[in-house]
Amino acid sequence: MSTNWLLGIWRLMRADASLDFAPGVRMEFLLDGVLRYHVDVGGQDQVVDLVYRVDGDLLHTENPEAPHSMSVRLEHGAGDVLLLDFGGAQAMLVREVAPPERYIQ
Repeated sequence: MSTNWLLGIWRLMRADASLDFAPGVRMEFLLDGVLRYHVDVGGQDQVVDLVYRVDGDLLHTENPEAPHSMSVRLEHGAGDVLLLDFGGAQAMLVREVAPPERYIQ
């Protein structure tokens, strides 16, 4: 199954409070397995580069700079939304920017 639909920049629309997502979070999925996690810190865009892979309906991420990995269920929802399910707690992201054609194989 192709995951090209995931490529691009996604902005947090809403998340269950238990997830403690910061407002304005953005996730930028690149073709080469890099996930740039953007968060606003004091009016400045802070970026954490993660490594990701998709296995079926699971999104696996790792932080090469810190011993931290995570797996979460993902779904391409109606209306081109990205749904993340963290074992019941959910986050919904909307596409902010589609990837340039050169990133799609």
